[in-house]
Amino acid sequence: MIRNILLSATAAALLGGCAQNNVVPAPVVATAVQENAPAAPTRFQSSYLGGKVQDNWLKSFKDPTLNRLVKEGQRNNPDLRVAASRVERAIAMLNLTNTARMPRLDVSGGYEYTNWEAANRHDRGDIVLALSWEPDLWGRVANAVASDAEMTVATMADFEWARQSLSAQTARAWFLLGSDKMIYDFQKQVLNIQRKAERILTQQANIGSGNMRDVHMMRGMVAEARDNVQAALSTKERDARALEILIGRYPANALKAKNLRAVTGKVPSGVPLELLNRRADIIAAQYRVASAFHNVQSMALLKLPRITLGGELGADVVQGSVSKFLSGIFMPVFDAGRIQSLIDAASADQKAALANYQSVVFNAYREVEDALAQEKHLKYRERYLTTMVKEFKTAYNMTNENYKIGQGTILDVLNAQSKWINARILQTQVRKERLVNRVNLHLALGGSFDRPPVVEVVEVKK
Repeated sequence: MIRNILLSATAAALLGGCAQNNVVPAPVVATAVQENAPAAPTRFQSSYLGGKVQDNWLKSFKDPTLNRLVKEGQRNNPDLRVAASRVERAIAMLNLTNTARMPRLDVSGGYEYTNWEAANRHDRGDIVLALSWEPDLWGRVANAVASDAEMTVATMADFEWARQSLSAQTARAWFLLGSDKMIYDFQKQVLNIQRKAERILTQQANIGSGNMRDVHMMRGMVAEARDNVQAALSTKERDARALEILIGRYPANALKAKNLRAVTGKVPSGVPLELLNRRADIIAAQYRVASAFHNVQSMALLKLPRITLGGELGADVVQGSVSKFLSGIFMPVFDAGRIQSLIDAASADQKAALANYQSVVFNAYREVEDALAQEKHLKYRERYLTTMVKEFKTAYNMTNENYKIGQGTILDVLNAQSKWINARILQTQVRKERLVNRVNLHLALGGSFDRPPVVEVVEVKK
């Protein structure tokens, strides 16, 4: 964490020049961030594996299609382009603020023609170069530049977090689509079973060995199975279109889903304090704290005198060469509380930045703890559901065979079948939840989907 703050403060010190004594020192900012960071244990409480947090986690799913979809989303997602544009704007505004430290050179010229009634003519023209400069004696502009530089780095970190979040969102949407496909395929399988049973019961009723009550019941079950197939298809198509929009395609329902793979392996979790230097959203919050500190200092320095220096050099058709040297001093005496209001507003922003930093860190800790806990719970649930599917399917087959020889009723068969169907669908959903939770865990730990995230200090144009 200190390393991140020092990086941005170094840029401020280099820009401060003779006024750097009034730039907020990096250790002051780093101390404030440390004091406001929520206390954390030496290890995560929900589970502990230790080890180094993994980057390139996308490859762990061994799914070439998913890799291609994530790359496509990184290229085409419009929201990500918006985030990139915010970085460009932040850099431009930083360079704009930095221009206040530099001299300004303007050129002006004019021509005057006067024709009097007495037939007298008067012509006059001039061209003037004007140089002006306000030395940053107290470091007001240096602090403003430092504040904007840190806000720019925070915006870069926002962009990096958007990249990571988009990759996770794409993976979650892909796994959801895989779950939809598996449920849709299974519902079609159930429909075939129900239609076959309807045909058998109808034949038995026609030859007098069955009853129409069971036929009507099974016809209702066939209609229910058709409805389930249609609903599953609708869900699959809707989720396919949502994924296509996410990766920047037209929502044509053209994506071909795949069956879900089982979750394998374990994820090293590292230690809680490592999150502060690894997660891009936390790094962004740190830089916003640093920016707020420098902005408060910049506002406070508005109370000090300002000196302006200038000079003009030009030519006039009447006076010939013209040169001037100008200087002035400005100091606020009474402004009805304007400067103090600016200081108060900046101080409030500083408090908000510190509170936001706490909130972001707390949320990061919660996300990791939740994902680690879910890793364990979902693992057991999938194990139990696998047993449920196996046993309910066996019970359904046995009940169906008993019904064929006159033991039990069609309701017994349908009840056993319903338990098997529900368990099978729930098993698919939990497998999907395990994959989604694995993605959530990688994102929460701050691991990168492709490479370690890099947030660079902005080089201010000089």
